[in-house]
Amino acid sequence: MLYPNRIQAALLFDRPIADLEAIMRDFARIEGMRSGAQFNVPEENPGRFYRLYNGAEELVVTFEYLDRPCSADLFRPALSSPFTGIATPDIRERIARSGTHILLEVSHGVFAGVEENPEIASFFETVGRTRSGATQAQFARRLGVLALMARIAAEHAMPLAVHWTQSDMLISGELFDTLAAANDAPGALHIHPSLFGPAVVEGEKALVGIRTFGARHWLGREIIIQPNVLPWVANLETIFAFLRVVTMPNGYVIPDGDTFGPEDRSLSYRVLHHDQGANIGYAEPEPADVPFYELVPLKHLAHGFVAPEHVPDANVFEDRAFPAAIMPGDQDAKMALANEWGEKRKLAEGIGGRFEVRQARENDGPPPPPQPRPVIAPTPSQPGLPGVSGRGLRVQMFGRKGL
Repeated sequence: MLYPNRIQAALLFDRPIADLEAIMRDFARIEGMRSGAQFNVPEENPGRFYRLYNGAEELVVTFEYLDRPCSADLFRPALSSPFTGIATPDIRERIARSGTHILLEVSHGVFAGVEENPEIASFFETVGRTRSGATQAQFARRLGVLALMARIAAEHAMPLAVHWTQSDMLISGELFDTLAAANDAPGALHIHPSLFGPAVVEGEKALVGIRTFGARHWLGREIIIQPNVLPWVANLETIFAFLRVVTMPNGYVIPDGDTFGPEDRSLSYRVLHHDQGANIGYAEPEPADVPFYELVPLKHLAHGFVAPEHVPDANVFEDRAFPAAIMPGDQDAKMALANEWGEKRKLAEGIGGRFEVRQARENDGPPPPPQPRPVIAPTPSQPGLPGVSGRGLRVQMFGRKGL
């Protein structure tokens, strides 16, 4: 679902917590200074539950303390993800130690919880009622508010672990605080990279792929990169770059079959669109349970990778000149292709990038050894693509330790 309305976070503790009212009051004070939001408290059970409401934007937040551990069943999907163990190696031990938890929730609109029910949502759609909080800006607002609530709670009492349900991220309290502080949705807290690949063969390099959970909340689709020799962190950086292209002002989805990369041409990925039910190879022979955007690595100079199907940078031609040698003979087809290029150029230029066309030639031969080349034009590019060394994302994911 795009922009889910009701989002939650559970903070797990190994001791009783008596600070819920203080946490709630600190949040209301800090958020008031930050955004001007004014909250009243229409419902409360002192020390146990507080519901706050900001009428100006119909924003509802709740703080609930439960003197018992979370149900272990809630964590099964997250614990089955290899990334969870990478991010917090002792996560199972932390969960076993937990005995109490605080549940935080944010939503827009007085019907927020009800509207998540598919039958109710369908009824509201039938009568023409717009779903509450159904914009990217409102979704970003909810994520920011929930992160602030959780960080304030962590200041009072650092949790053993935090379950961020929007992306099914289950991580230590310390790592959560680092990721939440970035305030960069969609960022490392909001996209869960489920890692997969074939069994490692002795003497051969491991092949690792990524299947996201959480991208659908911005794109209506998840993102997948099939197992390949590149480090998974490098591929994850490209996933975030793709997300930024879509979610930035004037952003757009790279068209099916087109490629994208940074200004310096240090990497290039092709984008493929797969509908729900397509067989895209990540779980043979099962069809995809949701629609996907697949990113196919073609070049990554930082890791010495160039795929055989990568069209050399030297094969760029001036698409506005419409070279006769590569244009179709039929005038209608020629006009349609020229119009297609023009529309794609407008999209790229709308985010500050450029658009170029390359011609695959029979004599291209195998790819040359990877060497940085002078910048001519991206395919299309966007400003702000993260560094491809992997360091930037590792700092976001794992903090400063071990770098």
